[in-house]
Amino acid sequence: MALQIWRARGVRALGVLSVPLLLAGCANWPLLTGEADDQATPSAEAAEAAEQAASAYNRNDQSPGFFRMKMGKYLVTVLYDGSFEINSKLMKGRTQANIINLLKLSKQPRDVRTSVNAFLLDDGENVILIDTGAAQALGASMGKLASSLQMSGYKAENVRYVFLTHLHPDHDGGLSADGKMAFPNAMVYLPEQEAAYWLASERNKDNLPVYQGVQSSLAAYKEAGRFQQFEAGTSPIPGIQSVLMPGHTPGHTGYRIRSGKESMLIWGDVVHNVATQFADPSITVEFDLDQAKARATRAKVLKDAAQSGEWIAGSHLPFPAIGRVQAAGKTSYRWLPIDYSQAMMDSDKRQPAGGK
Repeated sequence: MALQIWRARGVRALGVLSVPLLLAGCANWPLLTGEADDQATPSAEAAEAAEQAASAYNRNDQSPGFFRMKMGKYLVTVLYDGSFEINSKLMKGRTQANIINLLKLSKQPRDVRTSVNAFLLDDGENVILIDTGAAQALGASMGKLASSLQMSGYKAENVRYVFLTHLHPDHDGGLSADGKMAFPNAMVYLPEQEAAYWLASERNKDNLPVYQGVQSSLAAYKEAGRFQQFEAGTSPIPGIQSVLMPGHTPGHTGYRIRSGKESMLIWGDVVHNVATQFADPSITVEFDLDQAKARATRAKVLKDAAQSGEWIAGSHLPFPAIGRVQAAGKTSYRWLPIDYSQAMMDSDKRQPAGGK
């Protein structure tokens, strides 16, 4: 009955837990406390609490955030930048009927959203950032990396190295802010193969926004002498092994870290949608520049990941975007996301060195 009264007064209850919370906020009500009943209205505090509950009920946003896990000497922090929509028509390689059927099997709509994630690696000495999110390059649904970084206990000034998987705006857009370096103490590393495609002078003549965006993101670092290219497949700094994974872009590159018996591969954009591309790795997305190479890369990377059992982290895997790959047939796979509770317990045992 109390709940019905609250609803009648315009308060939207947020499930079972909201009833005791609302009643707790009414401790000053004389009818509930047994005190004199000469007051007929709730306290100002109770009214404010009720108003906040009603406001929260009507919100549809999510809090940008982070996820932490321990892997040997590394503290790995996933930084959530936001999400964007991929319509089923942007998926290629199979008929729309096949693709929609795979989405239905996972209870996903045709307009499915994909996370945008970046990864912070802290070995106690260096803080390394893999990709930088979109910042303001792709709309209001992204650009949350800066706040996620701050909430995780780090500052942009703590980042010593930035490694880019490739030059798409949801990966390099966060490098600069108002023409200045967003990570002022960082050296930015980019595979030579990627630089050769995006930074070639003839492409600048096209005057396309994507090429202009790349130049803008890197300009301040180049001017400060904080931009360096390396050959994909090498170790640009100790502890970071780069892995060329071409197709999505010519120099699309993943990064592998090892500690003790464990390893983690941060694979960038090998997968954009779990429901379709794990079940059928031949499915590509429209923004894979070389569809055939992207398909071949995904098939190989998924097979290797299932065999090795190593940790996988993906730029567009569902947040928190860390897990393992398991074979589910000759050429099909399933995604096994990390156990959040266990990772939280492990991470509670150590503090972020770079955030001190």
